[in-house]
Amino acid sequence: MNDTKRHTPAQIRQRAQQWYDRQMDSIARAHGARWPDHKEWMESYLREELRQRLHALGWRPAA
Repeated sequence: MNDTKRHTPAQIRQRAQQWYDRQMDSIARAHGARWPDHKEWMESYLREELRQRLHALGWRPAA
């Protein structure tokens, strides 16, 4: 996600969603049967990480 200058906002959102989905899939596999016990806080953690990554690239939430 380092090349935001070459992508439209829709493309950045799509790439961000793809990153999030890959992370969730990987973490769910790693936790196995215990995934339901961890899913809620991991979703929250990844959303915040994604927000911070996009913010660092200069993206801000829509007003």
